[in-house]
Amino acid sequence: MTPVYYYWPKLVAGLWFAVFNIYMLKRANRPPKSWIGLQFVALFFVSSGFLAVVGEELSFSLYRVILALFDINIYSPMLFLPYAITFDALVVFLGGNVYSRLTGLEGFVGATIYMEYVCVERLCMVFSTEPWNYLLFFVLFQVILYLAQRNDIEFVIRNSTIQWRRIFVYMVGLFYILDLLYGAYFLFPELASGLLETKYIVWLDSISLISSGFIVGYMKLSFSEAKQVEKKMNYFKKLQNSQEDIIISLAEITEAKSGETGQHIRRVAEYSRLLGMRILKDVAESEQLRIAAMMHDLGKLLIDQNILEKKGKLTDEEYEIVKRHSQFGWNLLEHSKGEVMEMARVIALQHHEKWDGSGYPRGLRGNEISIYAQIVAVADVYDALTSKRSYKDAWAASDAKQEIIDQKGEQFSPLVVDAFLACYSDIERIRVRYMDQA
Repeated sequence: MTPVYYYWPKLVAGLWFAVFNIYMLKRANRPPKSWIGLQFVALFFVSSGFLAVVGEELSFSLYRVILALFDINIYSPMLFLPYAITFDALVVFLGGNVYSRLTGLEGFVGATIYMEYVCVERLCMVFSTEPWNYLLFFVLFQVILYLAQRNDIEFVIRNSTIQWRRIFVYMVGLFYILDLLYGAYFLFPELASGLLETKYIVWLDSISLISSGFIVGYMKLSFSEAKQVEKKMNYFKKLQNSQEDIIISLAEITEAKSGETGQHIRRVAEYSRLLGMRILKDVAESEQLRIAAMMHDLGKLLIDQNILEKKGKLTDEEYEIVKRHSQFGWNLLEHSKGEVMEMARVIALQHHEKWDGSGYPRGLRGNEISIYAQIVAVADVYDALTSKRSYKDAWAASDAKQEIIDQKGEQFSPLVVDAFLACYSDIERIRVRYMDQA
């Protein structure tokens, strides 16, 4: 067994690890999952300093057992070093997994942060020759790391755009480099005894510092890139919100003019997003569909309001006029740029096309109709059936659902009808949440 005085600095480092992580978790509004004292103890036992002590003792003990089993009496540093590094990597892997679970920093976030502590501890091992200067270097490197990252701490805590996977890969590479450099003390015992010239030790330490410096620089670069991505995302989010406000205003004007009171536009949009999630399986595209669906009846702005609000049945001539709103919607959006507007333009034109080709304005059939228009067609009709209009009473939800089923393969795409049935309970929750006020 190695004397206790050799290990005490690593245990001090383990205590610091536990204290600092509890502080950071509180700062990140991540309260302990259990009593704080218990979490402190758990973090200490999983710290890189404590596991370095345990791992070193276990690896030496197991290595002696292996030598005894194979009746080998000669200690070979060339054999021991790859074994020790492999054993060390296994201990670090287990420690990182437990750390991620303790802190709730799942995936590469927790693993990368843990590897950062591990690499600092290994760097101290390379630099130090005595217990007292291990602690000195530990404090020094912790201060340097803090100064290098102090402006990024808040950003790192709350951000999800950082490429943690890439940083983790580089951290693992640094870990192996530092472990190999520390292994030089096993291959060349003269380094620790001071028998070799100082230049060899300086050379060893320089490689450690340069490698570590490059990784810290890469982390800073990654954080900087993530900040730029966040700024762009915030800008586009604001832009999208502004566009959405304009779209909602236009939709509400259309809704008011056509006599479709209440929240018809919102419901159709939410139904479309829900169906889009099931069919398109893409969050961003489904969100774009939600916004674009709000403009499906934009062309009604150009239709005579007296026709739109007529209480009785439309004449054939009046019906032909109403049908023009699909082409009018396309015309109004024809010169608008952007993915959402292009999607809205197609929906406005095609949402009255039918799967069997009997729809308007172009008599498209099957998958000649855009999938976006196929989705909005089901959402629009279901909401129209379950809503009261100047010319009709609202249908019962069960009757409207049956009508959608009956029109499968005729008016509506079979794929969309199947999706509608699969998420019908969610559609009903949306209908109830945004129900028209009497």
